[in-house]
Amino acid sequence: MAQTPGFRLKVLASGLHQLATKCDKVSGELAADAKPPALRISGWQSSAATAQSAADGAGKDLSGIARQMHARGTHFNTAATAYTHQDQHGAKVLGSLGR
Repeated sequence: MAQTPGFRLKVLASGLHQLATKCDKVSGELAADAKPPALRISGWQSSAATAQSAADGAGKDLSGIARQMHARGTHFNTAATAYTHQDQHGAKVLGSLGR
C-alpha cells in the first residue's frame, strides 16, 4: 500500500489540540504577510496603481485564508475538548456497569 506524504496524526484529543496549534500558527503567519507594502507613486502612476491594486487583492485573499485557518484551528480545539469529555463520560459509564 502506498504511503501518503504529509502529516500523520492520531485522532486523540492531544493530536487535535496539536493540529489546532499548527493552524493558529499558520494563520498568524498568513495574517502578517497579508499586509501589502505601500508603493511609492512614481512617474509610472498607472503601473504603480495596478501593482497596488494587485497587492491589495492578494492581501485580501491571504487574509481570508488566514481567517479560515484560524476558524479550522478553533474547530479542532472544540472537537478535542468534546472528544475528551465523551471519553471521560464513556469511562464513567463503563466503570458503573462493572459494579
